[in-house]
Amino acid sequence: MTSVDPTTILGAVLDALVEPVLVTDADGRLMFANATAARTLGAARDVGRPVGELLDRHPARTPDGGQLASALHPIRRALAQQQAVIGAELTLELEGRSAIFLVNTVPLRDADARFTGTVSVFHDVTGARQLEREAAEHAAQLTTVVDLVNEGIFIVDGEGALLFTNGLGRDLLGDMPRGEALAARVKRFDLREVDGTPLAPARLPSVRALRGETVPATNLLVGRADGSTRRVEVRAHPLRRDGGIYAAVITWRDITEETRALGELQAARAAAEEANQLKDDFIAALSHELRTPLQPILGWTEVLRRRGKLDDVTTRAMEVVHRNIRQQVRLVDDLLDLSRILHGKFMLRFETFDLRDQVRGAVEAFEESAALKRVRLASTLPEAAVSMWGDPARVHQIVSNLIANALKFTAAGGRIGVRLEARERRAVIEVDDSGEGIAATDLSIIFEPFRQGQQSTRRGGLGIGLDLVRRLAEMHGGSVTVASAGLGHGARFRVELPLSRPEAVASAPAASGRPRLERLSILVIEDNADTRDVLKLMLEVEGASVETAENGEQGLRAAERLRPDIVLCDIGLPDIDGFEVARRIRARTDLAVSRLIALTGYGQAEDMRQAIKAGFDAHLTKPVNLDQLMALLVSAAR
Repeated sequence: MTSVDPTTILGAVLDALVEPVLVTDADGRLMFANATAARTLGAARDVGRPVGELLDRHPARTPDGGQLASALHPIRRALAQQQAVIGAELTLELEGRSAIFLVNTVPLRDADARFTGTVSVFHDVTGARQLEREAAEHAAQLTTVVDLVNEGIFIVDGEGALLFTNGLGRDLLGDMPRGEALAARVKRFDLREVDGTPLAPARLPSVRALRGETVPATNLLVGRADGSTRRVEVRAHPLRRDGGIYAAVITWRDITEETRALGELQAARAAAEEANQLKDDFIAALSHELRTPLQPILGWTEVLRRRGKLDDVTTRAMEVVHRNIRQQVRLVDDLLDLSRILHGKFMLRFETFDLRDQVRGAVEAFEESAALKRVRLASTLPEAAVSMWGDPARVHQIVSNLIANALKFTAAGGRIGVRLEARERRAVIEVDDSGEGIAATDLSIIFEPFRQGQQSTRRGGLGIGLDLVRRLAEMHGGSVTVASAGLGHGARFRVELPLSRPEAVASAPAASGRPRLERLSILVIEDNADTRDVLKLMLEVEGASVETAENGEQGLRAAERLRPDIVLCDIGLPDIDGFEVARRIRARTDLAVSRLIALTGYGQAEDMRQAIKAGFDAHLTKPVNLDQLMALLVSAAR
């Protein structure tokens, strides 16, 4: 076997190291530089020369950034002292970068312990120091953030000793040395449940968290040394590692003022609601009291007007009295309607009607008043019928209120125009006038109850007519807007209402006299037994085959079994509601239900929108008009 020189082996080992290695003799000449030193420090050319030349080419800085004195370089110190210099941290300027090294220099000695030189190893810690700086910055940022949080934060170890607290935590419990038991510190305070009972030690959030509980927001009362009591919200959560609990996080938040403010807000809200209820009750009572004496006045006026043989003055007086009584009745009706809406007792009676009739009727009702005031009132209606699904009386009321409002603010010689247009599935009603107009600042409040524009103070009125227009339009699923160029430039009110589907038909029996619903299969899903029974009876009399179900799940099973032509379904069912029933039926294309009709006591516009969205074809509000129901069912039968 060929022997290998140990020196060659040692050189190969040193060249394999990733750290630069320098070896000097006792006089400070560089005797060896490994491959990494040659590559990093450019030391290959310095072998055999004083090591100081190499060191001077790479000036060193101390950890604080200062320049390191030449004599304090660890290699020079080791040469001078003939002793080891361990863990000297230097920053060296290399080609294009700075690097941080931990330098360990040890003396070399011969067999007689005579000093023969040094060996220096440079360990590059640049990356490690960068990570340490970033960790320190992140820790500082986290500490700042935690101190800004409006909660006291505590971290305790598995024995309950304090590991960390933020600034507010120190404010709450005082300065606590690291390692102090949190449970022992809080014993200095009078801790109680919100009902006043003392908090048992086992109920302490920190103790519960260390047992493995996640403590949700819990309110406690804290009695302080100054005699005051604060209300705090406490949370706690265990920290787990390797399947065990090694620490817990506890947060405390002082909610004393928040609780007090919330209590005051709730009290104020309750007082406001009570006052509002009293106001509504008063309006309702006042409206009824006002209406009672108006009926005989209006009746006797009608009698006198029809008797004839009245002189001109009396005739004129009767017309004025009659016109003003009708105006007063309209105001009282508006007040009553608004009161019913506010109390949730106002219901629309939906049916199919020609919208032109309601607009025409409203215009005709004001022709006399307009003529007496010398205001030109004109209307523009389409030639074809405008079929609408809604409450005709309330649509008439919408148009009437808008015309009344326009007439009130239009002087003699002015004009009022009423237009009706049908646009796809919506009707547009516009009422414009040449009257006093509306100030820009009043446009945003014009539809608010009991609010009137600047010019209204000398015109009278209660400020409810336009609010009622808005509410009635929205209950029909529509809207109302207003536009005006300002005072003196008139105003235009625009109402948009959804039109009915064209499927409604007359409810008269067929000419043959046969039952109208013969051979029609109908499923009634209704939880009220009385309603269920009467619907079944009425439909069977008309020739339908009727099955009933008292809840949604039962109804879905019946629908799958019977495959009915029509399903009449209540919305407020005891298990799943009617909306969900409709969605599930529509999801089953194999059921082939031709008509899905909602029968419900919920009659607001939003209820109707939800019904159509869920898959219902029609929405009828209880109590249902039989003719309306028959019209829908007969259309399905045909």
